[in-house]
Amino acid sequence: MSTSAKPPNSIMSYCLSVQRAPTFVASQQGKMLCPLDHRLRPRTLHELAQAVEARFDQHGSIDDLDTSIQLGREAVALAPEGHADRDTHLNNLAISLVSRFSHQGKTNDLDEAISLCEEGLHLYPVGHESRNCLLNNLGTALVNRFNKCSDIEDITRAISLYREALMLCPPGHPRRDTTLNNLALALQTRYTTRKSERILTRPLIVENFRLASRHSTQGFPQRIIDAFNWTITAEQHGHGSALEAYSTFFELLDAHLATRSSATSRREAASAFHRARTLPADAASCAIRCDNLPHAVELVEQGRGQQWSLASRLRTPVEDLESANPTLAHNYLQLSKLVSSAAQSSATITDSAAADRAATEYRRITRQWEAAVAKIRDLREFSRFLLPPLYTDLQAAARQGPVIILIASQYSCSAIIVPTSGDSHHVPLPSVTLADLTNLKDRFARAIRHASTLGPKVPRNDLIVLLRTVWDEIMLPIVNVLRHHLKLKYCRIWLCPTAAFTSIPLHAAHPFRTNPDGSREPCLEDLYICSYTPTLSALVRSRQTMKKRVTPSFVTIGQGQPGAGKGKALLAVDSELELVHKLVPATAKHTTISGDAAIRAGALEALQENTWVHLACHGKQDPKQPYNSHFIMKDEDLTLLDIMERDIPQAEFAFLSACHTAVGDEETPDEVIHLAAGLQFSGFKSVIGTLWQVDDSVAQHVVKAFYVNMFPDLKDGGAMDCTKAAWALNRATHAVKTTVPLEQRMVFVHIGV
Repeated sequence: MSTSAKPPNSIMSYCLSVQRAPTFVASQQGKMLCPLDHRLRPRTLHELAQAVEARFDQHGSIDDLDTSIQLGREAVALAPEGHADRDTHLNNLAISLVSRFSHQGKTNDLDEAISLCEEGLHLYPVGHESRNCLLNNLGTALVNRFNKCSDIEDITRAISLYREALMLCPPGHPRRDTTLNNLALALQTRYTTRKSERILTRPLIVENFRLASRHSTQGFPQRIIDAFNWTITAEQHGHGSALEAYSTFFELLDAHLATRSSATSRREAASAFHRARTLPADAASCAIRCDNLPHAVELVEQGRGQQWSLASRLRTPVEDLESANPTLAHNYLQLSKLVSSAAQSSATITDSAAADRAATEYRRITRQWEAAVAKIRDLREFSRFLLPPLYTDLQAAARQGPVIILIASQYSCSAIIVPTSGDSHHVPLPSVTLADLTNLKDRFARAIRHASTLGPKVPRNDLIVLLRTVWDEIMLPIVNVLRHHLKLKYCRIWLCPTAAFTSIPLHAAHPFRTNPDGSREPCLEDLYICSYTPTLSALVRSRQTMKKRVTPSFVTIGQGQPGAGKGKALLAVDSELELVHKLVPATAKHTTISGDAAIRAGALEALQENTWVHLACHGKQDPKQPYNSHFIMKDEDLTLLDIMERDIPQAEFAFLSACHTAVGDEETPDEVIHLAAGLQFSGFKSVIGTLWQVDDSVAQHVVKAFYVNMFPDLKDGGAMDCTKAAWALNRATHAVKTTVPLEQRMVFVHIGV
C-alpha cells in the first residue's frame, strides 16, 4: 500500500464518530469537511468509507455497506492513473463489493470487484511484492463467482493466482499461511467438481493446509483455522495425516488459550472456533481406527473439558515455576498478557494499514511467547510445562476401578475402557450413531418433562423404554467386557461421556426384564457402583489431594425463600436441613446457614471454611453463559465463576440438592461446564449433583437414605470418608424405589472419588 498525507484531524475525529450518526448524515457531513477541490478528498472519502463499513460490521445495516461502496467509488474516480493511492482505493472497494455479494448474492458486485482487482494488478509488474494482496483478493472473488455460476475457468484461474501469490510469500512471510489456506480451499473446491484431477489434487490440498498450520510466523487464531481445515480435508479424503492434523489443532488451541488469564476470556477465545466442537470425539475415533487406543485417550482428554484441564495445568505449574525460576515465570506471565491483549485488540481494528501493523506485532509477540515456553521446557522438572498428560499419567484415574470413555463421533460411536493396569479395551457400539444419540437425548428430555406431570404411582413407561434402549445398545456391550474379559464384579466404575452421551443418564441403564426363572434381570446399578468424571485428569487431581485431609467440619446451606423474581418458595428446605443435621455424626463440627443468613458472601465463606457441604436451594444452569450458572441465595447469586476462583484444597464432599447442577450447556457439551464440576475443580473430591429439576419434597427421601448409608457406623468411632459417597447413593436409590418416582431417583449422580 502506498503512503500519502493523512486527512486533517477533524476528518479523523469525524470518522471515529460515524458509528453514532445515521448513514446519510454521516456521508454528507463527512464530504462537507473536505470540499470537491481539496487535494485530500480521495483519501478522506476512503477513510470515511472504511468507517461506515466498520459500522456495517458491527450493526449489519446493508445501507451502511451501500454507502461505503458509493464513497469508495467516488474515491477511485478522484484518484486517476498515476495517483499514489489508486491501488489502495481499488483494492478496498473490491473487498467491499465482495462483502455485499456475500450478503445479497448479486453477481454484478463480483464482476465489478474482479475488474477492480485486475486493474490494480496492472499497476505492478509480475514479481512485485505489492501484487500479493491483490492476487489473493482477486482469487477470492473468482472462487465466489465459481460457487455462484460454476464456470470452471474461474476456479482454475483462482488457483493460478494463488500459486503466483505463494511465490511472493517465501517461508517466513507473514501472509504465507493465508495464501496456503486460500490455495488449499480452491483446490478442494475444484476437487469436488473434476473427478479426473482428484488423485493428483488430494495430496496438494492436505499439504497446503498442513504447511499453513505449521507456519510459525502467523498468530495462533489463523493457524488454528488452518489446522481445522486440515482435519476436515484429511478425514474427507482418508488421508494418513488425519491423526497428526487433530494433534496439531489441539496443540495450537491449547497454546492460544494458555495466553488468556481468566476462565471467561479462555471461553470467549475458544468460542471463536465453535465449528470445531466435535473434534475431541472425532479425534478419538480417528485414533481408534488407527489402532492407537492410548493416543485416543490422550486426544479426547486434551480436547474435551479443555477449560478445566487447562486451568488446572496453569494453576500449579506456574506457581512452581515462580518458586524455581522467578525470572522465567515473570517473563512467561508478561508475554502471556501481551499476546492476549494483542490478539483481542487486533480483532477490533478496521483500518487495513493499522490492522497489518497490529497483526505483525501480534506475530512477533507470539514467537517470543513460544520461545519462552520452549526455554521453560528445557528445565528438566518442567519438561511437560503446559503440555497435556500422557496415557501413562491418565491411567492413574483408574486406580480404584475402570474408567469408561464413551465416544460419540460422526465417524463412529464406541467406548474405551481404561483398566487399573494393562492395555485399554475398545468396545464398538455398531448399532449406535450420532444421530441416534441426538434423538435419544431429545426423547429423554421430553420423557422427563412428561414424568413431572404424573402422579408418583403412575408407571413411567416412556422412561422405561428409553432406559431399556440405553442398556441394550450402549451399556450391555460394555458390561460384557467388564464381566467376561476383565472379570470385574460389583466394583466401582467411572463413566466419562463425550458429546451427545453427556445428555443421556447412562448410570440408570436398565433392561426392565425378567429371567426365565422369574428373577429380575439385573440393571447397571445392581452390577456396579457408578460415578461420573468430567475428565480423567480431574479424577487424578482429586485423588492426589486426598492426602491433605483435615478434621472434618460440616455445613448445611439452605435458601427456600429466595425472594421475588428468583423462583418459587422451596417449602421443604428447612426440614431437609434439620434432617441432615440429625444424621451427620456428632464428631464433626456442624453449622447451618439458612434464611436471611444464606447470602452469597456467607455461602462462599462457608464453602472455604468447611470440608463437607450440603446445599439445598434453587440451582440454575445458564445454557448461553455457563460460567453464570448459579445457586440462588437471598441477596446475590452464587455463580460458578465465584466457585472456580476459590482454591479449597482441604474440601472433601458436597451434596448439591438443587436443580440442574451436573448438566453442561448444549452448545459445548464436551467442556462439561456446570456447578458440580466447578466444585470439583475448586477442591471438592466427591460431589453429588443433579441432571434435571428436583422435587424438593420428594428429594428428602433420597437425602435421608443417602446419609443413613453414608454414616452407618460412625457411632463406633469410624472416620467420615467421602469415597463412600458413590456407594451410599447407590444404596439410597435402591432403598427408595417404592416411595420415589423413577425420574427423581435417576436425577442424582455422583462425580469424583
